Amino acid sequence: MRVTIENPLCRVPVSMILDDSTPVVNLSHYWVRLRRRAGRSTEANADDMPVEIPVSFARKFGEWCAQNGVKGKFSFVPMPGGLGTIDLGLPGFSKAHLDEWIHAAKEIIWPNFDFTPEMITHCKVVDLSDWMMTEEWEQSEWAAEPKPVEVLAPYIAAALRILRNIGIAAEGVTSPGAFGIKDLDAYGEATLQAQKAVNDNPTPFFFCEVDEEGTPWPKLYSLDKEKGECCVGIVAGTGDWFAGWEGNNRKAIHSPDMCITEDLRGGRLPQLIAARCPAIMVSHWPGFYFGGEEIGFSIFKTVVQRINQLPDIIWLKTSEIARYWMARAMVTITPAPDGCRLSSPIACPDFTLRLSPGQPGDWRVNSAPLHPVAACENLKPNAWTTDDGDVLLSFDLAKGETTIRRVG
Repeated sequence: MRVTIENPLCRVPVSMILDDSTPVVNLSHYWVRLRRRAGRSTEANADDMPVEIPVSFARKFGEWCAQNGVKGKFSFVPMPGGLGTIDLGLPGFSKAHLDEWIHAAKEIIWPNFDFTPEMITHCKVVDLSDWMMTEEWEQSEWAAEPKPVEVLAPYIAAALRILRNIGIAAEGVTSPGAFGIKDLDAYGEATLQAQKAVNDNPTPFFFCEVDEEGTPWPKLYSLDKEKGECCVGIVAGTGDWFAGWEGNNRKAIHSPDMCITEDLRGGRLPQLIAARCPAIMVSHWPGFYFGGEEIGFSIFKTVVQRINQLPDIIWLKTSEIARYWMARAMVTITPAPDGCRLSSPIACPDFTLRLSPGQPGDWRVNSAPLHPVAACENLKPNAWTTDDGDVLLSFDLAKGETTIRRVG
């Protein structure tokens, strides 16, 4: 009997990444202002950018996503634009206002989105000895040259601690720009070290790369099967094909057809789904709000309404995609005449196997029965079905030993 690992529930993971999000303030406004004061070139103009993105929009976004099954990743920049840290307060904004925004995001958005720092300021690099900004930029100098683990790890840990101070154990981290891209191995190791130190998390992820044309499979860094440790590099499969990062650039507004056409056949997402590769989109919070016009959000709604018509997709958080790909790499499978045995250093929900050939019967996981369903498209947690002479089984993979067998 041959045993292969399928996608979770035999569906293609879909996810949405929101960058440049942070409580209260519109990061683009402060980024552009700081960039111009530093004498750095940018075509963006902050004059008609709103200073803040209201909590009412955060609520509207989170509630709509929950109603439509959307999951993904949402940045929480810890020290946006160098204004101040979100655990201590942002000058010019009341603590009550800041706390209201954070509470709403945690209550409404966090259940369906991973929260991550987008390093510390998303602007200038901070000197951790005095918390003053330097003349280097996180997405410029720290993206242009590789940084060693001993520099990256404490910097990432400092960002994670700010979120930890407001009750958020961030599941991963996000690169501002191309932060860390010159040495992704070092970035993965540094993220793992920082997450273990701050959140006791040995299975984090980072988001740094975008691949608009290829097949953007998740990447594994610092994999240690014995310890059950790994950092996953999440790769988005689209560009920001919504309304751009600035939130006021009408030239950055795109058609939903770039992601998926009205007939559900064209666009980037059907390409990725046909390849059975995670279909991960990326956009920016200021472009979603777009000065109150909500242009990016409106385009996204159309994309979601289309993609939700497809039968073989499953919305997952980026951390859930990361854990599934870690489990694929870490599990040891030993086929047996009546099933198989698995050994895994980590747990993973909705783990799905194909047994070739396989017979219908009383399939069990560690003696617990799985429920039969009619077809592959009906597969659900703790169930099994047949597919062209094979058996498909989905179950929660446990840490340690698992036995799968057909009884009778």
